[in-house]
Amino acid sequence: MKKQVLVILSFLILTSMSAYAKDKVELVAATINPDGSLLAEVLKAYTDEVTKTSDGKVSVDFFPGGQLGDASTLYQSVIDGSIDIIYSDPGWFAERHPEFDILEGNYLFKSKEHFLSVVNDEHKLDFFKNKLLKDPGVVVLMVAGGLERDIISTFPINSIDDLKGKNMRSKSTSTNMDWWHSIGANPVPVAFKEIYTAVQTGVVRGSQNSLDAMISMRFAEVEKNIARTQHNISIGFIVMNKEKYDQLGGEIQAVLKKAAKKIQPMYLEKAFALSDEKLESLQKEFGVKVTYPDKAPFIKASRTQIDDLAKKFGVTNEINSIFE
Repeated sequence: MKKQVLVILSFLILTSMSAYAKDKVELVAATINPDGSLLAEVLKAYTDEVTKTSDGKVSVDFFPGGQLGDASTLYQSVIDGSIDIIYSDPGWFAERHPEFDILEGNYLFKSKEHFLSVVNDEHKLDFFKNKLLKDPGVVVLMVAGGLERDIISTFPINSIDDLKGKNMRSKSTSTNMDWWHSIGANPVPVAFKEIYTAVQTGVVRGSQNSLDAMISMRFAEVEKNIARTQHNISIGFIVMNKEKYDQLGGEIQAVLKKAAKKIQPMYLEKAFALSDEKLESLQKEFGVKVTYPDKAPFIKASRTQIDDLAKKFGVTNEINSIFE
């Protein structure tokens, strides 16, 4: 009798283990952001929280630093489903929805409080989220960002006039290129990973980046001046292939949402707290000098660009409603 019970128990355990293995969800998450940077850290924290709160039903393999490809590759991979989850800047989605360029506009947010009131509201960004659901078919799991962007350069910037005619690194997007033009600089498209070399060889004389990236990418080794324009509070999305998301079922979808509610506000606050800390590190460790040019002409040029983009894409009412 005891032998029969042991056989039955063994069968039940094996059956249970087999069912568990079958039901376990394995996901792949990736970002171009280097290990140790805040945006890589937030994606890792999110995937760890998903694994933890799923009680082992979900496991996520995490690949930072462009291990699975550059930004374009990751963008295409999450659309075709070969990668499940990525962090992406909004500029990539402008390929299908040009109004996403507005989210990369400068001085879009008036303050930290304004930024948080928009991104932590569950429905404020539905206009953008719903567009991504339809095309290219990705679900926004979480908003990430909160990083302050400033201008780092080989020359001091005491006013907007100091940028006149200077070659400055730009993304290849028209929004970024036009912004540099609007403040008097000459934009030169350079890939993110090539900024250090481009500055070192004199192709460009500066760039605009988060304080976090200035350290993690060692830009401050070749650019010794920071103009604290605080022209941008970064906003990006952690997104998932919609088809894969729909296949997960309600229980796992609830896990993904619960993890986002915990990690998103935590890491947005962390991003803001890091700004002064990172600026101090740049001054002490790299010998960077900081200037504080008058923001008014930067704000005027940037807000004009945002208004013009909203009119161009026919979304003035939507943008005014979201960003007040």
